[in-house]
Amino acid sequence: MTGIESAPVPRTAADVLQPVRSALLLWDLQNGLGGQAPGLPELSAAWRRLRDAARASGVLIVRSRHVAARPDLMNAVERWRISRRTHGENRPGHYMQPGGHDSAFIPGFEPQPDELVIDKSAPSLFHDTEADTRLRARGIRTLVLAGVATDIGIDFTARHAMALGYFAVVAEDAVGGYTAAAHEHAMAILRPSAFVAPSDEIISCWSACQAAASGG
Repeated sequence: MTGIESAPVPRTAADVLQPVRSALLLWDLQNGLGGQAPGLPELSAAWRRLRDAARASGVLIVRSRHVAARPDLMNAVERWRISRRTHGENRPGHYMQPGGHDSAFIPGFEPQPDELVIDKSAPSLFHDTEADTRLRARGIRTLVLAGVATDIGIDFTARHAMALGYFAVVAEDAVGGYTAAAHEHAMAILRPSAFVAPSDEIISCWSACQAAASGG
């Protein structure tokens, strides 16, 4: 025995959703990615609710922005992955190039000046980016994930976050895949390994914490 008590092990998403220690990640809300998802109106409504609640509760909002390399600088795997896309642009010379329509944010979801925007070219927020440094600078320990696609960037980033010591909370009604089968397969894998909760529950937790902190 060292005499040092360990922190309690969280049992539910509510245990790790303190606003000051949480960040909301809105993943790939760009025309060529999130904008291609089936059920976009329903997903957009959930994204707006989470974004507005995060802002009201003082939760850091993080935005991923996928920017592909120039075609002559892409490696073989990148070119192969792009060519296999069945949604949106699948030509390396046009896919997610800076300044293009695909890489622009979905109208109504453009980042605000106080949001943290992370540029990346792989399906993880943390691969070869400054995300970990910036989140730790803010004392973040929980990443709430929303966006597209569940079976690609959401799954990769949730697992990468947990490997780095963050809790991952997947907003189950605010993530989607390009097919229902891919989405459901990813959710079946994520449920036992990450916290999964509906957006309303996440928002309620933030609101309750904020009210308690302000003496309400």
